[in-house]
Amino acid sequence: MENIEIINLWKQYDEKLEKSLSLNQKIITELQQQKAKNALRPARNYKIFAVFFGVLYAAMIVYFMFYLKPYASIFFKVSVGIHLLVIVIAIAMYIRQIVLISEIDNSQNVIQMQQKLACLRVSTVNAIAVCFLQFPVFSTWNITFRMINETPLNFWLIQMPIVALFTFAGIWLFRNVDIKNMDKKWFKIMFYGVEWSSIIKSGKFLKEIESFEKN
Repeated sequence: MENIEIINLWKQYDEKLEKSLSLNQKIITELQQQKAKNALRPARNYKIFAVFFGVLYAAMIVYFMFYLKPYASIFFKVSVGIHLLVIVIAIAMYIRQIVLISEIDNSQNVIQMQQKLACLRVSTVNAIAVCFLQFPVFSTWNITFRMINETPLNFWLIQMPIVALFTFAGIWLFRNVDIKNMDKKWFKIMFYGVEWSSIIKSGKFLKEIESFEKN
């Protein structure tokens, strides 16, 4: 009889222990999730500011282009047009990233949070990569037909090599600024600000949940 009572007591103890461990795991998971969400706030604030500034900057470009259009060369117009297009694309990508952060905030599932965070990382990197595509326009806006006709040597020996260099740099950066290179030294130098560091910090909190659940 005593043995049966002891066995029952052990069973009750095991059940209580299991419930306690399950509750502790749930609390720790929820705490880490909240830390991950909070860690993204600096990135969200940065992106909101970037969108606000980007819209103002794009509006300023349109305003000046409207008044400069009769006097500007075709090279200037095309260069500024490409620059404006890239800015608009970057703004759209940043708005999408703000939406992703909002979806992470509203998510209760760790896997969903990890998926959204992965999309956020990729989108953040791609937005920077797209911006590098406009590199060549910084070396073409000053070109005019007068320059080509009156100073052909300067145009072909100085201006065009600069354009080629900027074009090569822009294409190389666009192709190599990729999430797969995030462990490389030059990538870490480029992505070091509050925007990127808060995303990485959030990912570390989610990884801690995954490690805890496995153990």
